[in-house]
Amino acid sequence: MVSKRKKIVIGNWKMYKNAAQASADFSDLATLIVAKNLNIEVGIAAPSVFLAELARKTQNSVTLFAQNAHWANEGAFTGEVSSSMLKSIRINGSLVAHSERRQMFAESNETAGKRVGALIRSGMKAVLCIGETLAEREKGELKKVLKTQIEDALNASGIRGASEFIGSDPSSPLLSIAYEPVWAIGTGKAASPVEAQEAHAYIREVLASYFNPETSSRLQILYGGSVKLNNVSDYMACPDIDGALVGGASLIAKDFADLCEKCN
Repeated sequence: MVSKRKKIVIGNWKMYKNAAQASADFSDLATLIVAKNLNIEVGIAAPSVFLAELARKTQNSVTLFAQNAHWANEGAFTGEVSSSMLKSIRINGSLVAHSERRQMFAESNETAGKRVGALIRSGMKAVLCIGETLAEREKGELKKVLKTQIEDALNASGIRGASEFIGSDPSSPLLSIAYEPVWAIGTGKAASPVEAQEAHAYIREVLASYFNPETSSRLQILYGGSVKLNNVSDYMACPDIDGALVGGASLIAKDFADLCEKCN
């Protein structure tokens, strides 16, 4: 029997806002989410320089994510932030290997997996981002790319027990997968609900093969790629889409809160 998976919507602020804007917008969003009394998890992945201040403001209506986390607990890694540092200021987890990290900062499947392992060993949520380029899709390599990205990362995580990827709260597993077709990131183009569902269903097949069907049925798979207020409901109606990773549409608190309500 397929388990009931709680929806999760994460807004990725990327490299936007200053400190005052981040603080005000986060407070506004938290208030709006409380007022809407949603039965989903709402998160914000904020720039690391804002996380400590935002963590002091949160009342658990909005969970906080980093946009990246190093795989080492500590060390001579100038400019990096570790999972243990993030946990010490009550951050919930981190995005891993967003397509922009892969394209612009040489993120590989192996380094992505090492980040996933560090987060999960710290008891934090890892949102592993995967997805194909337009060229890969046009060459019919969608499944090959997704399978390789998932399996290489999980192999590199150093974690072997399926239960460790679930964690202590089955309604909010420590591992989530965010499918973001690279050709739809920030382009205004979005995969159709049919295309997205097909990719998500295949991802769940890969997870079932790698772990087991029960673990696969528990893990949340999010869609990311030009998600907006006018298309999010169509994605949420798909059986294997458990939430959304939202970029530009998360930058205005009211608009993002309204989008989250559509996912409820």
